[in-house]
Amino acid sequence: MIEEFNYLPLNRVTYGRGSVSRINSILSGNKKKRALIISSSSVSKTKGFNKILNTIGTDYFIMNQITQHSPMEEIEHAVEIYRNNSCDSILSVGGGSVTDAAKVVKYYYDVQTLHLAIPTTLSASEFSHIAGYTIGGEKDGVRDKRITPQEVILDPDMTVETPGRLWKSTGIRSLDHCVESLIQPNLLEISRAASIMGIKLLFNNLDSTDIESRMKCQLASWYSYWQVFDSPMGISHNIGKIVGSKYEIPHGITSCITLPTVMKYYSTIFPEAMKEVASAISGKDAADEMPENAYFLVKEFIASLGFNEYLSKYGIEEKDAESIYSKLKSKEPWHLDLIQELIRET
Repeated sequence: MIEEFNYLPLNRVTYGRGSVSRINSILSGNKKKRALIISSSSVSKTKGFNKILNTIGTDYFIMNQITQHSPMEEIEHAVEIYRNNSCDSILSVGGGSVTDAAKVVKYYYDVQTLHLAIPTTLSASEFSHIAGYTIGGEKDGVRDKRITPQEVILDPDMTVETPGRLWKSTGIRSLDHCVESLIQPNLLEISRAASIMGIKLLFNNLDSTDIESRMKCQLASWYSYWQVFDSPMGISHNIGKIVGSKYEIPHGITSCITLPTVMKYYSTIFPEAMKEVASAISGKDAADEMPENAYFLVKEFIASLGFNEYLSKYGIEEKDAESIYSKLKSKEPWHLDLIQELIRET
């Protein structure tokens, strides 16, 4: 059997406290002189963002109006600023919506543009070739190796002002990546090990606020997307993308809602993978775990972080199940049962 592993064109990941100090050397090393800084209104008000502005050694222009789920009209505004000011690089500072917006700017304007991503959450968008955006509340997106950020900086100091609820919920998003990577049949052993390590790091560090734990969570988000090109995510992500944009549910919160119940179904469909998940959490040998233990452990973990979220809280009713199901790109009969169960939960 012939298999393949697709490398994404990510040149370098710089990580550790104070690593944002490398921004200038990265830009100058690539002979870049005019950067477009893409961010959100809230992130642009932080001390970390101001630190970047005070140390950056190139000309820069700011587009700090990216909102949840990256509406296309905001991305078009960013393209306009980039073009009108003859920018030659993009610096994204923020969460998944900000990073995705920067990737879409590259896709529709110039895929060769240098993109330096500095995440402030655990969405892991900076490690993928996928970028989502919305038009009229409907989710769409692009997939192209060339839009993967060439440079990533993981600086835990840039995350200390991230609201706790956002930090923890995007951590569950990374956990979602890890779990749904493990159900893929073509996952390499190194990628499987990365997902398992990501699970361990998140369970041990997500509820802590110290800098070392934040760094470990950032590494976990990186590990969660180790083989993302070859291992598409599962039904938890697919449902989350649909309901997130339409009902204005943040990305991380969709994973808090969908992941545990999806894992209950996975316990029957992918029992060996769920044993691995349970083993990573409990420390027991996978052979000694029951598949359904993974569901119980993850559900308990999410609750311990203070999340008590359901689709019904966001106005989703049973009559919406068929519409959500119809938007899935690939469907199985049990997916409709799953969606109906998620809507009934309270």
